[in-house]
Amino acid sequence: MTTPSPPPIPPSPHPPNGHSLALLTALSPTSAPSSHARHTAALSARDAALTSSHDSYGSLCSNFARILGTTSLSALPPSELAIFQNEDPTSCLQLQHDPTSYLQLRQMAGLLLKNSLVSPPIGNLPTDAYGRVVPTARMILPPSSRMEIQHVLLRCILDKEKSIRAAASSCIASTSLTSIEYYSTKMTPLPLKEWTDLCPFLTCCLSYGISCLSSPTAEVEALLDGALLTLRKCLEDNACQFVQDASHFPNVVPLLIQMLSVPNLPESFKREGLKCLNELVDPLPNELILHMNDYLKVLSDFAGDESVGVRKLVCQGIVQLLDIRAEYLRPHIAPVSSFMLTATSDTNPTVSMEACEFWLTFASQTPDVISPDMSDTVQNLLPQLIPLLLKNMVYPLEKQQELMYQNEVDESDAVDRVQDMAPVFHKSKVKRPESSITAFGVTAEKHPNEDDSDEDDDDEDEDDEEANEWSLRKCSAASLDTLAAMYGPESILPPLLPALQEGLSHADPWVREASVLALGAIAEGCVEAISPHMGQLHPFLMSQLSAADSLPQLKSIAAWTLGRYASWAVDQQMSGTQPDLLGKMTEAIMTIILSRNKKVQIAACSAFGVLVESTGELMVPYLEPVYRTLVQALSAYQTKSLKILFDTLGTMADFVGPSIGEGSLPSLYVPPLLALWNELARANPFDRTLLPLMESLS
Repeated sequence: MTTPSPPPIPPSPHPPNGHSLALLTALSPTSAPSSHARHTAALSARDAALTSSHDSYGSLCSNFARILGTTSLSALPPSELAIFQNEDPTSCLQLQHDPTSYLQLRQMAGLLLKNSLVSPPIGNLPTDAYGRVVPTARMILPPSSRMEIQHVLLRCILDKEKSIRAAASSCIASTSLTSIEYYSTKMTPLPLKEWTDLCPFLTCCLSYGISCLSSPTAEVEALLDGALLTLRKCLEDNACQFVQDASHFPNVVPLLIQMLSVPNLPESFKREGLKCLNELVDPLPNELILHMNDYLKVLSDFAGDESVGVRKLVCQGIVQLLDIRAEYLRPHIAPVSSFMLTATSDTNPTVSMEACEFWLTFASQTPDVISPDMSDTVQNLLPQLIPLLLKNMVYPLEKQQELMYQNEVDESDAVDRVQDMAPVFHKSKVKRPESSITAFGVTAEKHPNEDDSDEDDDDEDEDDEEANEWSLRKCSAASLDTLAAMYGPESILPPLLPALQEGLSHADPWVREASVLALGAIAEGCVEAISPHMGQLHPFLMSQLSAADSLPQLKSIAAWTLGRYASWAVDQQMSGTQPDLLGKMTEAIMTIILSRNKKVQIAACSAFGVLVESTGELMVPYLEPVYRTLVQALSAYQTKSLKILFDTLGTMADFVGPSIGEGSLPSLYVPPLLALWNELARANPFDRTLLPLMESLS
């Protein structure tokens, strides 16, 4: 076999001019001591050079590229060095004394180059007949500058310094695939379609680097690293466009698979190669389809790799295939499922979480995607999988310690931060379905008539950092939720009930908390089958609300789970089996609504809102004590809790009906709400609490 030729390395760049180097050192806070006035003057000079004309813009961008591509100050001609020394003698002396500091300037030049290209400024352009600046013409690189910059960037991805390779690869990905929209104009600084030697250069680097992996030199490792880094960033930015526009793309997939098949491949190359292939799963080009068996073999070979990062990427690749093109996994579903089961119990939580995504993705697919053989294979694993998911729902030790500290903070009188409050609107009078598991079990539920892209839904989740942080616990709970909906109680309860019985009676409150979460997670799929056990489970949940020594997290999850089984409680009351059950539930929830812990306050209000939706007018006998409690909470709650409290008040208006306005009830809650409105409006007319308060009043 013929040994691949080395890549055609572009020639060394022209040296930068002294003026540009002096400008860069003035902009850099690390090059030399600088005054604010000097830095401001440098910013003005940079902006003037970038906006005065297309040629000036191209010249400065070219000089940024030259600085990025020049390895040391010694590359400057004596005349340019003299200019630099004259304009910034301190920085010049510093760079001559410590040549390694020039690396920071090169990195900064790469960043400025990328920013200047990705967001070209609007220049000092001619005006129209009315004296208005023509708004459609941003600065454009002259062809000579564009070609020079492209050559420098290709050369820099082979640089011996990893930071320079990273800067150049980021610049290439951002400028070749990013379109800038300005009025009706779309611009790509270095369009991939016109950069015809980019992909061939990368494939040449890959081919040559792979051929030298048996005894790689530092130069070969840098070459392969730079090519992989650039390819991965391009695919991350826009894999579809890269596949469509890059010339010589068909060579990329077989080269990546060839590299990943090399024995004793360095871990960094494994990771970059897998990332590239995983990014190609979504666009799924023909080249990957042709080599799908090879790709699956690579994933199989790396399934037991000692590197956490590699195992994580293997799981990601399998999950992406399952989500996008599950048919390619059908012939291999048995070994794949067995591997993912093992990976779900991986000692590293990042690997186990990625593996757990497999079950969530699997159970979320439509029936036409999951074949009967695939369904049966996973069903046979449920006796092993269900207890594992339950185990993964227990907070890890470090998170337990963090939550214990947070409990102390929540029970203090610390004022909520402004960013803790996001806009909220109580929901319209539409029965809302159960949905996926979030933060500590409380669902971020959505109406059937609400669009998934509704920004309000995003806002509601942004007020709690824990709610936004996806974790193994949440993924496991969501997986159990969807699996229960898919397979039903016949397959879920036999392996779950023994584990639940053990967990609910466990001495460790964190284990009990996870078991209560699991009980709530299966409600949608198993509510009828679990009903015979609710005679024992429901009192247990109620006891967790009232126990003085219960963790706030346990109280919160118990309240949420009671809400998930609100329909059972309604049936008990309506049938006369437990005619006072709703009263007992309401009393218990009202007690924890007045908790000092903010998480418990939020969970209690949310759970009561769900209960009200299920009970409707059955809540009428309890309205007076409920409103007395909620009014008492108005004076105790802070921003986040108030938001949920207002939502609960709105829910009561929607679902209980006109009874809330009869008799003396309005005198209980209307005056305090109006007084709070006046107080907040006087203190700050822009207070973010006013809008949800107004919604609850309306």
